[in-house]
Amino acid sequence: MIKRMGDFNFKDKLVLLRVDINSPVVNKKIIDNPRLKEAAATIKYLIDNKAKVVILAHQGRKRDSDFLDLRQHAELLSKHSGKEVRYVDGLFEDSALEKIDKLEFGQALLMKNTRVYDDETKMEKSRFYSFSDLFDIYVNDAFSVCHRNQGSIVIPPKEIPSCVGLNMEKELNVLSRFDLDKKEKVVYLVGGAKIEDYFPVFNVLKNKEAKVLASGILANLILVSIGKDLGYENKWLDEKNYLSFEDKLKEIHEEHKSQLMLPIDFAIDKDCRKEISLNDMPTDRKIWDVGHKTVELYKKEIEKAKIIFMKGPLGYSEIEKFSYGTVEILKLISKLTKEGKCFSLLGGGHLSTAIDEYKIPNNFSHISTSGGALIAYISGEKLPGIEALEKSGR
Repeated sequence: MIKRMGDFNFKDKLVLLRVDINSPVVNKKIIDNPRLKEAAATIKYLIDNKAKVVILAHQGRKRDSDFLDLRQHAELLSKHSGKEVRYVDGLFEDSALEKIDKLEFGQALLMKNTRVYDDETKMEKSRFYSFSDLFDIYVNDAFSVCHRNQGSIVIPPKEIPSCVGLNMEKELNVLSRFDLDKKEKVVYLVGGAKIEDYFPVFNVLKNKEAKVLASGILANLILVSIGKDLGYENKWLDEKNYLSFEDKLKEIHEEHKSQLMLPIDFAIDKDCRKEISLNDMPTDRKIWDVGHKTVELYKKEIEKAKIIFMKGPLGYSEIEKFSYGTVEILKLISKLTKEGKCFSLLGGGHLSTAIDEYKIPNNFSHISTSGGALIAYISGEKLPGIEALEKSGR
């Protein structure tokens, strides 16, 4: 059984806290976002309860443009928590360990980006084993990283008493609503670019009452895999190395054809929105959004659903003329939720931005800050981070 923060007395304890504050980056500047606010709530709770708090987090991946240190994050965490969170440019080094040793109760340190170190992935020789032993309690408030078998996620629960943080507890409570064995009408709207993260969602189709409504890169790739020539999009998918997923998606489509819905028209032409039917493909223009007919088709399915899950926009929603599909679907889900006709769960990020940008009433049951972990969990997969917490203290 996973323990909650309420199960522990944090007074006079040295606490190791793992959060996910991985943030959007524009011109090397961190964009403030809900993940930082959620993490700040747990930090404030621990400090108010007189703990000494050492925070682990990551930003980006090595060699990516958003792979930065966490100085800006510390400033934003301080702002949102109302507590001073000091950045330490180290983790396992002696200088960093000295700062941890001098930490006083009611203070917090944010350590160096964990992905700088091979200890995150090379588990056998990971220094997270000896590092964890310095602490009294481990708190995992990084649900969105729990699908990763990484040192800062799975090793501390093996070494010390552990629990979930406030945000992760809230996520798990909401996600308990998804029962793959319960035969009720569920609609999964899936878009976005991380194709490998979306494969688990097809597990939900063992419930014959479930349907996946695909959009974005996922939908375009499925269409290409079953022989549709989209023109420019075929070349673009090839250039971005997405075509390696073709065979697997073709198999999924053949097995679940009746439960998998794909766009029937698209918005193209960046200068002035123009819509084109799938039957009139190929085109030498890029696809920017789904078309009006697809939106109406998807709306009919959504209106039948008791549970609605949406992850990722239907198109390039950050560009207003290509936000139509995303905005129309979000408005409908918000309305149905307010009327008590469905339970709605949204995967944050782009959708949160769209809700704010286009002033969509936020009547949704829950907006998650997670991505791949969210999909894996509701699809019935075992998450290494969750399993580690379940075994902790046995």
